[in-house]
Amino acid sequence: MRGYENGENSADSRILNAPAPLRRRLILTVLLGIACLLVGLAMFLFSKDRIMLLLSAAVCILSFCRAYAFYQAVSRKEYEVVEGTCVGVVPKPLRKYRKIRIMDDEGNESALLLGKHSKIQIGFRYRFYFKKTQRLTLGSEYFDSALSSDCFLGYEELGELGNPPESPEKAD
Repeated sequence: MRGYENGENSADSRILNAPAPLRRRLILTVLLGIACLLVGLAMFLFSKDRIMLLLSAAVCILSFCRAYAFYQAVSRKEYEVVEGTCVGVVPKPLRKYRKIRIMDDEGNESALLLGKHSKIQIGFRYRFYFKKTQRLTLGSEYFDSALSSDCFLGYEELGELGNPPESPEKAD
């Protein structure tokens, strides 16, 4: 271990100290690549399909590259955290996202555009994780959400307002 004392700066401790939603996303990305490779290998063994094996190997390599880039971002703490209470959820008709209004402890309100698959409820506290990026805004919610679609990393529910936080395993 290149002289790290007590392993504080080791790769393992940086990932183990990362927030649960980010660890989960990293693990799922790696597992997805392995699963694709196993499916391709099974297809090759049963039907001698080389193209499926090559395509699944390509997907596996690309998922490992993405997981490595994500690992670098998490270990360098290149993400922003937005924490607060959900005060509004505005569905956007014919869009793949919803506008979530979050109020922090100081009373500042901000709007986030998240996919419709996120199960955000009004009155609950959340912690959202985003990549640190240069934000380019075009003035249109649709174009802004399209440009920032890869910035959202995950969220975790901290519990209902006024109630103690739930276990961190309920994170997305």
